[in-house]
Amino acid sequence: MDTYIMYWLVGSVILFCLVFYFYFGHYAMLLFYQCLKLDVKINYWELAVMKFRKVPINDLLRSAIKLKEKDISVKIKDLELHQKSGGRVGNVVNLLLKAKKSKIDLTYHQAAIMDLDEIAKQKKNTQNNLAKTKATDETKTEEKTDKESVKTSNEAETNGETTESISESKTEITAEESK
Repeated sequence: MDTYIMYWLVGSVILFCLVFYFYFGHYAMLLFYQCLKLDVKINYWELAVMKFRKVPINDLLRSAIKLKEKDISVKIKDLELHQKSGGRVGNVVNLLLKAKKSKIDLTYHQAAIMDLDEIAKQKKNTQNNLAKTKATDETKTEEKTDKESVKTSNEAETNGETTESISESKTEITAEESK
């Protein structure tokens, strides 16, 4: 009976490892074990929830590992939240690493706010550029339609003169024939 329980436990562990491997992928599994070595606080369930939410696990784990190696403590939940809010986690990590190297006191939340502000400015500039482009396109279209209307009116005037001159010449011809 004891061997049956032992086989069941070993089989369960192997099955769990296979499911973990195929669900998360080889690279994520290696990063997870590296997180465990460096004492980054994360568990299987958090990984599963992040995968379910379609968060890029590899990027978050790599960022958490970089920060832990430089003795900067950031929760993975905070990184995930920043990613889901439209931020760029890599930029925040680089800001924190540069601040630590320059001996500037910068918290994670300050770096995240700086990143989101930068993204907002870029979006605003992009919208302004699109509005300017749209306005110039509309003025070009208006100028083009104005030129076309002038051209068609000139053609109509030219065609009108031609018809009048043709009708005058016909009346002259008919008058000469009648004589």
